[in-house]
Amino acid sequence: IKHLDAFKVYADECINDGLALYDLAQNAHEVFLKKRIAYAEDRELPEGWPPISMFFCIESGVILGAIRIRRGTSDYIENVIGHIGYETSPKARGLGIATFMLNWMKNHIIEDVCIVSCDTDNLASRKVIDKSGGQFLSCFYSQEEGRDVLRYQLKPAE
Repeated sequence: IKHLDAFKVYADECINDGLALYDLAQNAHEVFLKKRIAYAEDRELPEGWPPISMFFCIESGVILGAIRIRRGTSDYIENVIGHIGYETSPKARGLGIATFMLNWMKNHIIEDVCIVSCDTDNLASRKVIDKSGGQFLSCFYSQEEGRDVLRYQLKPAE
């Protein structure tokens, strides 16, 4: 919550860039952050969801990116959306922020093998996952998501 002002700027940039995850933050930034804190504490989760922790990459008071990890699993997580999701601020793309966050996650948060997925046409994300040691598992068409998805396995740092 102490980064609320920075989050407002970040969320609005993400909304303007078409990242639907932040649509709920529009005009309710603090409510969105409090809901994310509750999710991390295993509260207020939609039925069947595992706890989800969200981390921000902040430099000089500016949020450059965010990364989330689902701390649990299901067939849908394992086979479609994965355990980890991330994005960078549209203004910070191409600076290595996503690679930094995914490697940080590997070194500090991940305790077991997890799944990371991305759209087949998301070349930037594919490069990030490859640079971070992601091992390609499969490609499939997700009817639920209406898109082709690449699945990778990511192991914690040793």
